[in-house]
Amino acid sequence: MKTNQSQKNKIIIIIVVLGIFFTSKLSYAQTLIQIQDQVKENTQQIKNIEDKMIDLKDNYGLLYDGAKNQNNQLGNQISFAGYLLGGFSFIFTVLGIFLAWYINRQYEKIKEMKDTVENTKKYIDEHNKELYTKIKRDETTELLNRLKEVPEDVSNIASLLLSRDLVEQDYQSIKEPYLKVKNGRLKSNVKNDYITLLMQHFPYQSLKDVDLKTEIITCISLPFLNAMFDKDIKNLLSQIFKYLKEFGINNEQNKTIIKNLFYYYSRSEFQANVELQNYIKETISKSQLNTLDLSAIAKEQAPADTVYTNWLNSIFTP
Repeated sequence: MKTNQSQKNKIIIIIVVLGIFFTSKLSYAQTLIQIQDQVKENTQQIKNIEDKMIDLKDNYGLLYDGAKNQNNQLGNQISFAGYLLGGFSFIFTVLGIFLAWYINRQYEKIKEMKDTVENTKKYIDEHNKELYTKIKRDETTELLNRLKEVPEDVSNIASLLLSRDLVEQDYQSIKEPYLKVKNGRLKSNVKNDYITLLMQHFPYQSLKDVDLKTEIITCISLPFLNAMFDKDIKNLLSQIFKYLKEFGINNEQNKTIIKNLFYYYSRSEFQANVELQNYIKETISKSQLNTLDLSAIAKEQAPADTVYTNWLNSIFTP
């Protein structure tokens, strides 16, 4: 019994072992199959990853090459820009130097102009009278030259010249154009304008000039005297008495000068001017002419005119 029971136990153990063995084999086979599937799957994943890595590598190569090209291009552009900036920097430097020089030069010019203006102003302030006289003289010369060129234009120029001081050399500048129109068919006022200019500015030169003496004598009239100012009357009187002192009072034309001068003056608007009366007395005294002879010649103009005679007596009475 015991032997049978032992054999059964052995058989059971063998069966259990075999069961365990086959079970483990089966489990191992299944596990192996799972491992193989997992390996295959992992292998496929690895292959996929490798393919992706190859693609990434290719893409990286493309990106690298593109980036490299872009870097090269950018480097070239930067280099070119550097050259440009270097060139511009040089140009700007040159322009800056030129601009600084130009501004400094303009400043110097402005300073020079300012100094010139200030010096000119100072000179004008110190010499304004001389400058005015010179400018006035230049204008007078232009007017006289105009008469030489166009003698008939005296009607527009006479009034300007009558208010100016002329010098001795201007005498010919008036005489010459007058002689050109003297015998012409011009309006009488043109000739009268010349006579007025000559008589007011150059009575002495005109009276001793044989070409003008007769016209000047007839010019001594009431309208002529009334058109003058005090200064003009004084100049006329001094110049006439200068002429009479030099050429005498016995010549008939000179007597006519004396008669017309005193008679028309006694009827002029200056007749009651005390200052001018004193000036006449002083001028007669300086001329050293015989006052009795002068008075007698002057009275011949209107011997029956008591008012005129009394006025003459007041002039020739010391």
